[in-house]
Amino acid sequence: MADFMTAVKTVHKTAEKTEDSSLTAISSQPVQDEKSAPKARAGVDDVEKTPFASVATPEDALQYLRSQPDADGLIKVLHRLNKRHGFSDDFDLRAPGPLQAQIINALVAAILPAFWPVVEQNDKSLLVSCLRTAAGANALVARAKLLCDNLSRSKSEDVDHQELAVILSAISEAFKSDNIAFTVWSGLVEAVESDVKRQLAWKDFVGLVASGKLVATVARAEDFLTAKGGSQSASSLASGAMCSAWLGRNIAVFLQQSKKDDENMTNSYTAAALLLSKSFGLGYGVSLVKGFFMSLISHSPGEVEAIGRLDQLLTVLPTYTKRQLLETKLRWLSEITDEISTSKASDLNSKLQVGGTASLIDLVVKSDTFMQQHLVQFLADPVASTLTNSIRRACIAALAKAAPNELETLLERLMSTFGEKVFIDHAPIVQQEGIAQTLLLAAGQIHRTSPMALLMTARSSGHMQSVSNRLHSSNQKARWLGMVVGTSLSTLVDKAESRLSFGTDEMVTEEAKWYQGLVKLEDKVGTVADFRKLLETGRAVIKRPRKAPTKFEHQKLPIINGKQTFGPPKPPVPVQTEVIGDKVTEIEDDEEDEDDDLKPYAKPDSDPEDSDEDATLVNRNKPRPPVYIRDLMRMLKEDQDHDKFQMAIKHAPALIRRKSNFGGEVKDHAEELALMLCDLRDPFETQSFDELKLQALIAVLLSDVKTMGPWLSRQAFAGEYSLSQRCIMLSAIGLGGRELAGYKEDELNPALPENTTSFPSKRLPDRLHAIYSPTNSSVKRLESASKNVEHQLIKPLALSAADKTTSHLDAVKVRTFSSRMEVERTKRKPAANQLAKVLGESFFFPLMTRYQQELAAYGSGSVFVSAPFVLVTFLKTLALLFHAAGPATLNLPEITTAFWDLLLSLRVQAISDISVLEAVLFSLLTLLEINADFKQRLVQETPKQLTETQQWVELVFEKTGGGNLVTEGSDEEARVRTLAAGVLMKTREIIEAYQKMLVGNTYG
Repeated sequence: MADFMTAVKTVHKTAEKTEDSSLTAISSQPVQDEKSAPKARAGVDDVEKTPFASVATPEDALQYLRSQPDADGLIKVLHRLNKRHGFSDDFDLRAPGPLQAQIINALVAAILPAFWPVVEQNDKSLLVSCLRTAAGANALVARAKLLCDNLSRSKSEDVDHQELAVILSAISEAFKSDNIAFTVWSGLVEAVESDVKRQLAWKDFVGLVASGKLVATVARAEDFLTAKGGSQSASSLASGAMCSAWLGRNIAVFLQQSKKDDENMTNSYTAAALLLSKSFGLGYGVSLVKGFFMSLISHSPGEVEAIGRLDQLLTVLPTYTKRQLLETKLRWLSEITDEISTSKASDLNSKLQVGGTASLIDLVVKSDTFMQQHLVQFLADPVASTLTNSIRRACIAALAKAAPNELETLLERLMSTFGEKVFIDHAPIVQQEGIAQTLLLAAGQIHRTSPMALLMTARSSGHMQSVSNRLHSSNQKARWLGMVVGTSLSTLVDKAESRLSFGTDEMVTEEAKWYQGLVKLEDKVGTVADFRKLLETGRAVIKRPRKAPTKFEHQKLPIINGKQTFGPPKPPVPVQTEVIGDKVTEIEDDEEDEDDDLKPYAKPDSDPEDSDEDATLVNRNKPRPPVYIRDLMRMLKEDQDHDKFQMAIKHAPALIRRKSNFGGEVKDHAEELALMLCDLRDPFETQSFDELKLQALIAVLLSDVKTMGPWLSRQAFAGEYSLSQRCIMLSAIGLGGRELAGYKEDELNPALPENTTSFPSKRLPDRLHAIYSPTNSSVKRLESASKNVEHQLIKPLALSAADKTTSHLDAVKVRTFSSRMEVERTKRKPAANQLAKVLGESFFFPLMTRYQQELAAYGSGSVFVSAPFVLVTFLKTLALLFHAAGPATLNLPEITTAFWDLLLSLRVQAISDISVLEAVLFSLLTLLEINADFKQRLVQETPKQLTETQQWVELVFEKTGGGNLVTEGSDEEARVRTLAAGVLMKTREIIEAYQKMLVGNTYG
């Protein structure tokens, strides 16, 4: 074994210094206390310490940072590193390079964990300023990612969690300002002479902050620290929306702080354009654009210059980013005006809304030809139906100011789309309404600037053909839009005696007058100050402070005898009088006599909690049920007191219903309360939490249906709600509408059954069962109601089919007699169906409009496409509302057509998912059942839908019969086949009834 180990070289070290020796003796340093020089972390070998006096070069600074420096020397080194040429003329920490990378890694890996917890804030800022570079930002994020990987692969140690918390705190400190992007870029401009190296370093930084690496790493680190049990507060960098807004503010500050006489001005605009373009990749475009423009128009010295430099930024921006910027900006402005209009802000001047928003649109289209052309293209696209009317007006006003000639192009495209047969037959009504509104606004603007151009368009064959196609449509709303547009244009170009007039009642409604008034609106582009005023006024209206109750306001009782009482009023005691001459004397009863008549109360039962052996465990401060809505809202926000929260959620439905018809307390807080309930989470695993939350939402909805119906419909498609929360909102709309129609606790609107399982060990805990159960607990009542309606619709069809198959046994059929009670019950006059009056305006059209806008805005990225469960809940909500409203529904033909078109548009998606297929068939069966008394109208006005439905359902019926759709013999297949058979029977009944009527008319 000794032969395996051979000495190669032997080195002897001596303490004496020689001239030829390459080693330099270092003077010993005084022992430092723990505060000035923390101990090295476990697992790091001790290195030879370097005195600060010998630090003269960047290499010396690196060696000094690695040798456990003291606090005073570290501060001096950091000061020199922060200077542009602190050590030498050719060294700058902000420039990319191997030596700079080693110094930054030493700061991140060795200095930060040791000194961050003990140094003051000023020293922290000094340390962070050294890391506020392209390489420093990457080093911080890379270190956090490495620590997270280590913690995920092996058992977590406290020291790793502590270092991760330090790194996360340093990242928050380094990235918290809104000028980090400009700081990094200006550092690169000053430190790097080569344009290629500068652009590569900048792309590396942009890829870090705008590609999702920063957000993902910070969010992952926070999860590790939270799982460890630390009280880590959520950082804005961990949220995609907040990080996008932060990037938008950075880009705006970039423009504000750039110098006019900078030689690299063009490169600076290119750098800002690259950051803006990559930031859209995070997927939160609205937050990005909001942060950018809100910071751009803020009250700051650089506001005017920044707005002026926006044009130069647009010149170097890629075309696809320009499209994103314009479309996202319009969507953001639509959300602002939509929020103001739905928050009872009617006192806002419409001119302020239009002029203020038009000023922001004018910023990006006034000097950019591509933006003008794309605005025309976007407005002519049916996708623009997602815009509110005030934003359409603002777009037309901005376009009329920047490029009046483009308005004529826009009008031609709108006219072509508006009169196209395919668009009339297949486009959703909300898109047709949007095209019609934009067309009328553009026509009115052109008429004021160039009347002859509008006259030529109105006299063209294209306009005549479009109106003719509209009038020949089977859709009532499509015909009405054609009449409105034709009449409105005729009022502009024709004389009074030759104007087009249809003379129908539907042309003199308020809606028709509103459409005809669009051509008379004269909108102008306002100023940025108008937009700021709009935001301030909107916030004041939306968040108007309410007067807080006084100390005794809730305790005051009625005034008795001119005095305010603060206790229960005493009952008046009858007074006996005695008349003696002119005097009247009161005779008081003896108190002892009164006491004799009083009976003492029975001794109260003992409280079980009082019998606890440990008196300290008795809770003497039990919460009481809320009495006022404000108390309820305050208790629902409780996340520390278990008893208060559960008391509030359990009493919320009853309290809201009790207060709905008592004063205006619920209506005044309806939106605020509903918003809280929509986003409410259960911090204490409350039993039946989803059911209680659903009941509370239903109670708020029924307190003010005309206001809360559209509001809740908007919330189901807005915000960052989870799938479960959206389903609860849709369930509240469906079940609330059924209750409004008179279906309360009956066979069609049942309550949730109690859990009567006899094997609790085979069932997951309630918290896990709500997550992993096949049917989400938030829609159990909606599912139960839909199954009962389905059974009610299928049962008559099954009996009818049975009668036909046993028609040869009519002679032996037994006649059944109804009982007396059933006969009396049928004679009773049913209650008025309140849902039939408001189904369209409060439930159906708000839901349909939001769904179509959702698809137009997000396409396949919408949760209503990617999550079939949400789409199924949406369809069943519409079907249950339609069934509850019944044949007496106002605007029944219009609702039927819109609902039918929606169901037919889902045929492809239904074939790929059986749950969607089942919901579509159930909705079709409901639609046909409600219109069973209008067979002639269905055949005459919707023949295309009827034929397509019959052909498609026959195909579905054949596939389910052969087992090609799902697993053969499954319960889902049986339900789908039953529903398909029901739809086929209904369609054939309608067609056969119409054929019999035609034959009867022919031979009668």
